[in-house]
Amino acid sequence: STPRRSRYRTEMPPVASLVLNLSIAVALITPPAADITVTSRRAVLGACAAAAMFTSHKAAAWCGETVPSWAFYLKWDDDPALPFEYAGTQGKFYCRVVGDVAREKKAGVPPVVVVGTPGLGYDYMENFEALTVSDRRVVEVTFAGSSADAKGTPVPLLSVGACAAQLQAAIRALNVPAVHVAAHGLGAGAAVALARVQPTLIRSLALISPYGSLSDLRPASADALRSERDSQSVAATILRTRTLLAKNSCVREAANASGGPLLSRLLSGSDGGMRLGGAALGEALVGCDIPVFLATGGEADLVELDWTGLPPSVTRRAFSLSGHLPFIDQREDFLIAYADFLDATDGVTTNRELKFADPVTTLKELASERPLGAPPKDCSVFKTDAARAYCEKSR
Repeated sequence: STPRRSRYRTEMPPVASLVLNLSIAVALITPPAADITVTSRRAVLGACAAAAMFTSHKAAAWCGETVPSWAFYLKWDDDPALPFEYAGTQGKFYCRVVGDVAREKKAGVPPVVVVGTPGLGYDYMENFEALTVSDRRVVEVTFAGSSADAKGTPVPLLSVGACAAQLQAAIRALNVPAVHVAAHGLGAGAAVALARVQPTLIRSLALISPYGSLSDLRPASADALRSERDSQSVAATILRTRTLLAKNSCVREAANASGGPLLSRLLSGSDGGMRLGGAALGEALVGCDIPVFLATGGEADLVELDWTGLPPSVTRRAFSLSGHLPFIDQREDFLIAYADFLDATDGVTTNRELKFADPVTTLKELASERPLGAPPKDCSVFKTDAARAYCEKSR
């Protein structure tokens, strides 16, 4: 997997784009352990505001959506390589860490580790990064054997067990007692496997349209994946979305990051695999004693929604207007529901007001004496009780 250097994608004229990208590059090369000062935060904000003045187009991120103004303050550690070992074989995998560990500790909440479909880039999961508004760090994992340049990956590392070992290594590297884990699609196998053997590492488990083998999918979906002959076609089938912005940004990038041997091997069941359809998911979760958020799309989802015998720890939520990617097709509804679940699990009420940037708002924040921008005088403008309470406390 090749580390990605550019974070914010833009459709700006060269001058404005250069101002924006240079300033963000300065922020990205700040050592992850160092605190970002008010001055550096304002430098990034100022460049973004200046860039916005040159054009009616806004910087794009999070699957093509407009950059929220508060996101200009985020800390990034893009694609650090982490070592791991499985079945006596050593390897490395990549992840992205978004958010501020100091704010997370102050809020008393654990980070969220995000796992997509093994073999695809984690780019299509980037909407989860909006959860950093709740002060939780978000960590996205790309497994060994995913990219086209990883075709020499040893066979023992092309398995659900190896993916679970990488997930465990990522959690250990965070130096926290436990994390929330969110896994999508075929990535659910690794998350469930780890929950079974190391339940104390996982505060909660979100399984989004989970499956462990082709037999867990609707027959038409399984047949379509069996008939595909190359990684790009497989990715296009798995990552089908109704959202054009996402299709032309994060989905395309996730597909372009594929091409390694991992996805095809897991889909074929060559590693033994793990069934998660029907009664199998409930059986796999027995004894884990972990709160589970089971989210699915509607009739367009690839997965058979026929689970039976689920334990009481499972909270089900269907996003009927979505296909296999509810966190893209119904982004806001999904993130609010998932943030509610996280808060209930952690026993806290966090901020989640997603304010989107425009030049006027950004310049007001730039001129503020407060490092994170002054809250509005009238906190009633916020939509949620949590956001209003946070606003009042921050005045």
